Amino acid sequence: MPEEWNNSEQLYQNVLDALPEGVLYCDTDFIVRKVNKCYASLLGGDVKTILGRPLPDLNPLTRAPLVIKHGRPEMGDLCTLPLFGDNYKFVVNRIPVRDGDGAVTGMVSHILFTDPAELRELTRKIDFLAKKLKSYNRSLKPERSAHYDIESIIGESAPMRAVKGLIRSYAAGSHPVLILGKTGTGKELTAHALHALSSRAAGPFISINCAAIPKELFEAELFGYAPGAFSDARKEGKIGQMELANGGTLFLDEIGDIPLHAQVKLLRVLEEKRITRLGDVSGREVDFRLITATNRDLQDMISQESFREDLYYRINTLTIRLPPLRARTEDILPLARQILSKIGCATADFTDQAVRALEAYSWPGNVRQLFNSLVHATLHQSGGRIDAGDLPAEVTGNVRMPERHSPPQRHHDLAAWLSAQEAGFLTAALQENQGNVTATARQLGISRVTLYAKLKKYGIPQFAADTDAPKP
Repeated sequence: MPEEWNNSEQLYQNVLDALPEGVLYCDTDFIVRKVNKCYASLLGGDVKTILGRPLPDLNPLTRAPLVIKHGRPEMGDLCTLPLFGDNYKFVVNRIPVRDGDGAVTGMVSHILFTDPAELRELTRKIDFLAKKLKSYNRSLKPERSAHYDIESIIGESAPMRAVKGLIRSYAAGSHPVLILGKTGTGKELTAHALHALSSRAAGPFISINCAAIPKELFEAELFGYAPGAFSDARKEGKIGQMELANGGTLFLDEIGDIPLHAQVKLLRVLEEKRITRLGDVSGREVDFRLITATNRDLQDMISQESFREDLYYRINTLTIRLPPLRARTEDILPLARQILSKIGCATADFTDQAVRALEAYSWPGNVRQLFNSLVHATLHQSGGRIDAGDLPAEVTGNVRMPERHSPPQRHHDLAAWLSAQEAGFLTAALQENQGNVTATARQLGISRVTLYAKLKKYGIPQFAADTDAPKP
């Protein structure tokens, strides 16, 4: 062998031995062809005694056969080696080596943190960060999970029994679901129920009101962005709502309000199941179930070229049409009593005249309007019974009401009165913010978790994703 070759080999070995971390190379027969002093000592020998030996004989737990067979690297894995009469854990990278034609010719094993004390310190820091992350995720879980289930949907009329049947049937799969219905019919409640009954129930439920996001910010909110993607971007970048929904359900309400340029990107994500943040070059795999909802005629929007036809067929695999409240009058009284219970007026009831007024009205605002009307009524009733005269004027319509000769008396139950006031205040605040929970919580000076808890307490449907307030 030429002298310069020997010198080159020795130089190469000297470089390997100078590394403070273990390096080993084995061929496709798992024979050790290169190893440095650090790695050799971890295997219980020196360079000369380790070279030429089968790696599985030196470490029966080696994953070299799998890495070489599948040609996929394994980075940052924990391996265990017996040292000094004890088992020590090390961080190891296993990387397949390929020739010029791309064929796997062997594997490089690179052991990090050969000093156990150094590894223990790193492990301590990782454990600390893992606990912080777990606590952070626990605090976020109430915001990123379904707040309602199918039992939250009140109604045993024929139309509602059909809706509940579809929810139970569709929940079992992963196909996209499009929920159609007028304002206040319970589109978000239906989406929550679908998620709660699905195999993804333990995963996140991310709800987005497409109408509440400014068009120029829509892509950044939905897809996220890389550090420095634009002038006002956070320096650390931002995770998009689609990534947050990974492993769970993404609910896009008011799907008809998505800008056309964002519709193209959404369609690509649904087809490729990969998302690329703004300003980024690499994509990320995502796995979520898509549920969408709207009160608009998407087919009419397609004819007006304001909604993509290919996106429509992608999201319209399964459809649930929610009936308006006027089509299920037998559900009105049970709904009304449930609303009274949620706003702290469970002992209140309705006169016959009030029941007639409730059932005779057409309810263009559906359940949401019923809720607001009952909040109004509880603030005007006296004696624990809601009369037709306590309801808003538009509800009573042609129903004749007895004249009132005195103003309504104060509630005898202060707690119930205060609860009704708070429920009405929250409802008004949500409407003012076009149903955006984050904006409402910020305006009220409370956390989103607290606001969600109050919405659940009073039975207020989260019309953050189901509002038809005029758009600016």
